[in-house]
Amino acid sequence: MARFFITHSWKDIEFAKRLCNDLRAHGLEGFFDAYSIQLGDNVPSRIARGLEDCDVYLPLLSPAALASKWSELEISAAIVLNRDHARNERPRIISVVAEKCTVPVLLRTFLYVDFVGRYDDALRDLLNAFGVQVITNPNPQIPIPPPRKIQTPPHSFIHPKTGKEMILIPPGEFVMGSNKGRDNEKPPHKVYLDGFYISRYPVTNAEYKKYVDATKHPPPEHWSNGQIPAGEENHPVTNVTWYDANAYAEWAGARLPTEAEWEKVASWDDAKKVKRVYPWGDTFDANKCNSSESKIGDTTPVGKYSPHGDSPYGIADMAGNVWEWCADWYDENYYRNAPARDPKNETAGSFRVLRGGAFNLVSNLVRAASRVRLNAYDWYDLIGFRLVAGAS
Repeated sequence: MARFFITHSWKDIEFAKRLCNDLRAHGLEGFFDAYSIQLGDNVPSRIARGLEDCDVYLPLLSPAALASKWSELEISAAIVLNRDHARNERPRIISVVAEKCTVPVLLRTFLYVDFVGRYDDALRDLLNAFGVQVITNPNPQIPIPPPRKIQTPPHSFIHPKTGKEMILIPPGEFVMGSNKGRDNEKPPHKVYLDGFYISRYPVTNAEYKKYVDATKHPPPEHWSNGQIPAGEENHPVTNVTWYDANAYAEWAGARLPTEAEWEKVASWDDAKKVKRVYPWGDTFDANKCNSSESKIGDTTPVGKYSPHGDSPYGIADMAGNVWEWCADWYDENYYRNAPARDPKNETAGSFRVLRGGAFNLVSNLVRAASRVRLNAYDWYDLIGFRLVAGAS
């Protein structure tokens, strides 16, 4: 089902809410700032991701909207995306005339729907453009039941216990492994994963502190007197063992990602059905991640390199910054006999899997397919983790 993005002036907020609610009532989902932006979000980044993810862009036109610089910027960004040949005219642009006004020149080449004085008829026209068939009642004495809402998982949600934004990764096949690295990445092989949610960012110091305060779990070794180092609240938590990370995940009602889930999120372009070497593409770029080439020499705040360094699914910090614990036991040759569906190595060994590379490592080790091992009881200042939740 196509996803929408609504641009509006705040003077048109009530119209925008009504339209969004009506679209959702007919089984559609999408981005509407009043509902989609949460407290603490990086607003420009969240808007940029919403635009890139949408299939149909709906600018609400009115005198107030046409005078708004924010509306103008979003409209221009949507047009640029639409004209990118690699995106195949996605998003489709359909203007919504909310109040009488002149449609801007840049939008006149696209379809528009006039809602002025004809909301119900215009909504039906718009839904038809989405491919949602609306039945007209030939006998008003016999009411038509409301449309059945399609029960599909939301694209994202805010985890109630941790406050983390969780992004839906749809079910499907991807290519795991690589011929570009060490033998433990071979052979490349197809894997099918059920759908799941993964946190957009690694767990931060501030988020881990809430867990420490709630459970009296020992804080990381480098926290002086149990306090987060000054200014590092939004940095990924580090100096945590696998058992620390797993305990946090269990407390949160979540879990650690399997290495298959982690690699799919970091590398798979679902739209093109191709695997990327790095989250952003096949060529290393020191401006898109925190590796040794950045010469920072320490962790950076989560999301610092978003959206340009994000994976195809919009997940941040999957190359560099900190290694991330995965759920699996490590096996050098696991790929040779791994199951083709939802693999997870549960055969106990000496080590657990780490993925993603860290701030002190070179570009070859921050590739999405790179995998290393570490004793689950070990901890370092370059190891953190992120969360996964089921999609059911």
